[in-house]
Amino acid sequence: MSSVLPTIHFEHIAGLAAAILILTVAAAPVFSADSKITIPGNHPDEAAELTTSEMAADRQLRITLVLALRNREQLEELIAEQQDPSSPQYHRWLTPAEFSDRFGPTADDRAAVEGWLTSSGLSVESGGEAGREVVATGAAATVQKTFAVKIATSADGATYANLNDPQVPASVAPLIGSIHGLGNTLRFKNNLVTAPTGVIPQATEGGTTVFGPRDLWTFYNETGLNSAGTTGAGTDCIALIETADFDDDALAVFDATFGLPAITVARVLADGTNPGTSSPTARSESDLDVEYAHVAAPGAPIAAYLGAGPNAPLDALGRAVSDNACGAISLSFEFCGAGSSFFTGALDPILAQAEAQGQAVFAATGDEGAAGVKATSSGCVVANGPPRVSELAADPHVTAVGGTQFTPAFDSNGNVVGYTTESVWHDKAPIPASMRGASGGGRSSVFAKPGFQSGVFPKDQRRDIPDISLGASAFAPGFLIAVGNPAEFAIAGGTSLATPVWAGISALAAQSGGMTRSGNINAKLYALGPLGNTTSSGLHDVTIGNDSFNGVAGYKAKPGYDRATGWGTPDIGILVPKLGP
Repeated sequence: MSSVLPTIHFEHIAGLAAAILILTVAAAPVFSADSKITIPGNHPDEAAELTTSEMAADRQLRITLVLALRNREQLEELIAEQQDPSSPQYHRWLTPAEFSDRFGPTADDRAAVEGWLTSSGLSVESGGEAGREVVATGAAATVQKTFAVKIATSADGATYANLNDPQVPASVAPLIGSIHGLGNTLRFKNNLVTAPTGVIPQATEGGTTVFGPRDLWTFYNETGLNSAGTTGAGTDCIALIETADFDDDALAVFDATFGLPAITVARVLADGTNPGTSSPTARSESDLDVEYAHVAAPGAPIAAYLGAGPNAPLDALGRAVSDNACGAISLSFEFCGAGSSFFTGALDPILAQAEAQGQAVFAATGDEGAAGVKATSSGCVVANGPPRVSELAADPHVTAVGGTQFTPAFDSNGNVVGYTTESVWHDKAPIPASMRGASGGGRSSVFAKPGFQSGVFPKDQRRDIPDISLGASAFAPGFLIAVGNPAEFAIAGGTSLATPVWAGISALAAQSGGMTRSGNINAKLYALGPLGNTTSSGLHDVTIGNDSFNGVAGYKAKPGYDRATGWGTPDIGILVPKLGP
């Protein structure tokens, strides 16, 4: 394998300019009217490292409070019943309006929060509006007093964060899910190494095997389904969450080259603005996602939800969930620079709503192995310990997608002959360090173990990821994509390639079961995984390799479930019918 092979290597993550600090509170005990509650986990771990100076008292801040869901225990009970074939609620999905009526904040909740903010000297911008957000502005001195925090900045003032957890009155604490704007350290990041290459599609270049769509179908046993008409046709759509536009020319060239049916991908502008293609990494990410979702489900409609601005990923995800148009959602990024409650109070309510609506959400576990990422002043970087996971992927309402690598077998005509043994994706020398990656996986530090995982690593009491995996190495074998306008072929890898493929697999399962959407597939995966052999489970057990990375000791693959590849990878022809009703 050439160490200088032109390669695109995704680390799936992506940067927000506004930090989000979450407030999640259980049923509150009785407090006096003026008592305050300190909410833990609502400032970033890196706050002290990234800030050195006191914030100017007159600096204007814009604070967004996300109101908490109501009746959360009942919501989780409903979601469990929706996944239980013996329940009358099985696959009876909610509409967004039904979800809001049963679990969204009330007008009284909003009025209480707005009244507190106004009485504290802040100006409320969104008074009386529907939705879950209340927006207020004010001077830093007033904000710090209102939330009982100290906000510090970097020397140049560009980065700021609260150094302690905020306090809120007991009367409104249960109503608040998260607070945005006390800092701006939350980021997402795309790490991409790319170069055009003149490889012949589905061939060998310089001694290195490169996969195209038909190779992937053969390797993971999808060809028979496609030939029989199971292509995702008749399902609602696959939603791809993006922070840059994709290239129509690249998609057209990709489809024509590989004989895929032409498709018009819908663009949904989450913020009313197209983010464009000025970011090469985000642009290539979008090209990859569109192309490989189409590869996995050639007959399924696709919608790219395009976010623009500092809140791009959250805005795009929120729009995909509120629209409820697509039964599968693919997320190819992860966050850094957030307190733990960002994940429980801002992201989790969105993802819980998606599951209650029957939307299957797939998230990449990241490309940094057990190391994960941490925040710096310039963005997210690979961490050097202790082990970390993508907490977005670890959300219990998400199917977490890890990565594998393998050496395929070819016949005398250069065609893939079928499945060969896979191992954990884990690049090593002589691959250049800047191009290396490994499958993300490990134990969540935020989420407790969900019911569907009760049989795996029960003693850790934490959510473990990934749930499942798929090929992700850019070198073993590497996957061809088309990028840019005019389009050029390049070689790609990363868990962001595996993730839209799994979203496509869920569309195949929906069509196979006579449905427009399959719903979250975790419960079924965890029922199938223990069956063992591929014929019974539809899953290839991956038992070789580990996800150690950047000096951080990781987790070994082993028989059955493991924290490097989950339950393994799909035999699509066997698995898809098993994921039906």
